[in-house]
Amino acid sequence: MKILGPIITSRTIGKSYLQLKDAISYAKKNNFQKIILNEPHPKSWIRFILLCKINDIDPIILLNSGKTSYLITDNVSMMKAIKAYNKNEILDLKKIRMNTGNIIYPHRILKELIKKEGYVLADSKELTKKMKYFENIISNIDLNKFKISFPNLGGDEELENEIKKNKISLDEKRRLDHELKVIKQMQVPNYILNVKKIVDIAKENQIIIGPGRGSSVGSLVVFKLGINKINPLDFNLYFERFLNINRKQLPDIDLDIESERRNELIEKLQGFYGRYNVAFIRTLSTMKYKSSIKKAQELLGYKPNIKISMPIRNQENFKKIKNASKEDNVFFRVAYFFEGMEQAESTHAAGVIISKNSLIDYIPLEIKEIPIIEWTMEDLKEIGVEKFDILSLDTLTFLKKLDYKENYEKHIEPKLLKKFSYGLTKGIFQLDSYSGKNIVKKIKPKNFDEISISIALNRPGPLESGMVEDYVTSHSEDFLKKILPETKGVIVYQEQIMFLAKKLGNLNFEESDILRRALSKKKTEEISKLKEKFIFNASKQIGKKSALDLFEKIENFSQYSFNKSHSVAYSYILKWLLEEKFNNPSKFFFNYILHKGIDIDVINECNYLGITILNPDIQKPKGDFQEKYIIIPMTFINGVSQKQISIFDKESFHSIDDFFHFVYGNNFSRTLIENIIKSGALDKLNNNRRNLLRKMTAYKKGQLPEIEDLKNSVFGERSQEHKEVNTNEYLIIEYEFESIKYPLSIINNEKLSKSIIKKYFNRYENIYFNGYAYNNYLFDNSGIIKNNFYYKKPKKIIKEI
Repeated sequence: MKILGPIITSRTIGKSYLQLKDAISYAKKNNFQKIILNEPHPKSWIRFILLCKINDIDPIILLNSGKTSYLITDNVSMMKAIKAYNKNEILDLKKIRMNTGNIIYPHRILKELIKKEGYVLADSKELTKKMKYFENIISNIDLNKFKISFPNLGGDEELENEIKKNKISLDEKRRLDHELKVIKQMQVPNYILNVKKIVDIAKENQIIIGPGRGSSVGSLVVFKLGINKINPLDFNLYFERFLNINRKQLPDIDLDIESERRNELIEKLQGFYGRYNVAFIRTLSTMKYKSSIKKAQELLGYKPNIKISMPIRNQENFKKIKNASKEDNVFFRVAYFFEGMEQAESTHAAGVIISKNSLIDYIPLEIKEIPIIEWTMEDLKEIGVEKFDILSLDTLTFLKKLDYKENYEKHIEPKLLKKFSYGLTKGIFQLDSYSGKNIVKKIKPKNFDEISISIALNRPGPLESGMVEDYVTSHSEDFLKKILPETKGVIVYQEQIMFLAKKLGNLNFEESDILRRALSKKKTEEISKLKEKFIFNASKQIGKKSALDLFEKIENFSQYSFNKSHSVAYSYILKWLLEEKFNNPSKFFFNYILHKGIDIDVINECNYLGITILNPDIQKPKGDFQEKYIIIPMTFINGVSQKQISIFDKESFHSIDDFFHFVYGNNFSRTLIENIIKSGALDKLNNNRRNLLRKMTAYKKGQLPEIEDLKNSVFGERSQEHKEVNTNEYLIIEYEFESIKYPLSIINNEKLSKSIIKKYFNRYENIYFNGYAYNNYLFDNSGIIKNNFYYKKPKKIIKEI
């Protein structure tokens, strides 16, 4: 019997260069019947067992603990090993002393380059003779026993009871009956009830949850349970986009949580379900194409003469590498083995597992306050495990700081939309980008629905395909304009594909969703089955040529169309931000600056809205705002920390002497003091910054200005240090570029000479002088001007807002 092993895979990060898939491939190619995995952890076990079984190889697992390894052959021993691993306990299983080293290299080339002790796969012929003990060992592990089940919160009956607590109209009853029937048939009531429990716990603790996310916004059941806050009937959203009897996988109900309190919510869930019943999920970062090439260059000190496509591991490249020079062949072999190798461990950004049973007894964990499952989501899916997605949304934290009012009316004041349509999108969720500015200025949204459309179109596909221009110019067939009036006949939403398939193609909603998914994933066989039915039925209404043209259009647009349920939900977040921004712009931008920082767009938009951004001020170290101005916090000065801000906030500085006594008495660094002076934070005490910088040394030596003045009058002394010097505009600009990045104090100075503009502004790529030096010249007909003063004369416009 041929036995490969013992192997350690690259999942043991830093200890091996052998990827599991390469070991399996080698074993299959060379007719090995068994593989022995000998690692000090259970992290690879699921993937190892699955790949072995797919390839008719018997998996033998050893848990390595130094000189001794423990044999894992069945579910009982596997659970015992995992429990001992989790609790760091001594394991009561059969011990095996391995007298060999481990295979850690896929090829001898790597061993010669890396020079770490260990075998290569080709040494397996020698090692297999020493593995005779394992010939009669049979592995009998059933991975179904490791499936994680949701907690049972009452199932069908409890779901119906929760729905009955709501007022229900006749239309809603019809929809709810249909949804509940499908939900029960798909056996997902407990999943939905657990999502409701998460939301309820968040609400009990005043943790903000978003209005909804993704296709779940199309479910009336989810709305009536209080999980989402948007009634899908108000927007004609489809339940089938969320769940239908033809969907094999569980539905996704993703939750957006204010970012600063996500972990707190997870801890509250632990309090309800149990500490080890709730866990994060492991993710792995692997070496990609570029890093694999770079690693090969480092080891070989050689750059190849040929170029290959991404990824390295594809058939086209294999032919190219085979015919390459010897040096290039070796180079790409090395890069090949690195591509896909695990480099580091992290935590899934959103996924949380909630289990009926304590995970510590049968699932490998990294033990922390919130434990992390050591199997990846890819592995967990293979054994039928589903996660709950609880995402951090920074915008909710920002809204909370603005004391926003959460309301679900569609109405948006026209004056707010008019301001927005100028391209003032800074700080506005989903449209705070260059492309977002352009879309808003082209569409000029006049209502809630056009906000939703703007969000849907602000993606690379629609931007590159011309969908935005089609929408703006109403470029579409007349019959489509009548059928899809909301989007002027342009297929913007995925739900519109489903609607057209049903209305013209006579497909039911389940078939319509199958078509939508098949088109997005380019499943040719599924598409052709439904295409025939669509063309046959649509031809009766619009003619065969129009039916064929329409299907071709649907195929093209399916790659770019967006989930309307998601777009509508996020439009409410955008609406709240619009209301806060244009009803109280100084408060909005002050909090935005605290939250995200300051940049050219912030400066430009504030200027246009009549708000002056002022330099830091030692007397208001945390910053401040009033209706017409914002004082930025001192944390924006290079080198100033939040801790130092707190110290300054407790002090009162009535003179420049007070400041110098304090900073030198508390051992503040010279560089920090210089940056504070250069930033203009002391201007209210003494605005001659150049002079203050020159006097710093004298202050440190205790040569106070009043004593020096007395010496000067009595003895006529006048050191170079104490000569009065002025701070001109050239220096102010230099100082502020150095200390706070932007020359805030001269932004509104309309009398600056062109020589200053030319000298200081044109050499900084990210500084656009005209945008903030001339308030009336902020916009031209293409948006916020980003051309330097000398190269384009801005078009002067009358301020309408």
